[in-house]
Amino acid sequence: MQGSITWNELGVFIIFVFFAVAGGYAVITLKNVNRLVKEAAGLLQKNKDQLNEIIPNIHEISVNTKSMSKNLKKSVEEAGEAVRTISHETTDTVLTITETADSLAKYALVIGEIVQIVVNMFSSSEKGAK
Repeated sequence: MQGSITWNELGVFIIFVFFAVAGGYAVITLKNVNRLVKEAAGLLQKNKDQLNEIIPNIHEISVNTKSMSKNLKKSVEEAGEAVRTISHETTDTVLTITETADSLAKYALVIGEIVQIVVNMFSSSEKGAK
């Protein structure tokens, strides 16, 4: 006894297998979704009192959060401005100190030269007196 399968029968068999696999997958997926929905419902039921307290205050919470974020943004901007100001002030102070140190060094050189001239004047007058 020989059997043969037509292309039509093979196509129907492939479609049947496809739908059987897809149906099994759908059953497993629906089972998992059903489990998640039950867990979510249990969680909502467990926290029903807390949710009933929070829900009327959601608007106030969002307004306060918005206000806090604006204040935080303003504070960060002010801190950034303060850092920039301190940076510029520090740079100016360092430049002033550098210029003052250079001026003091020049004054010290001038005073040193004056003292040397005075010492040379007195030492040359003492040599001439001897």
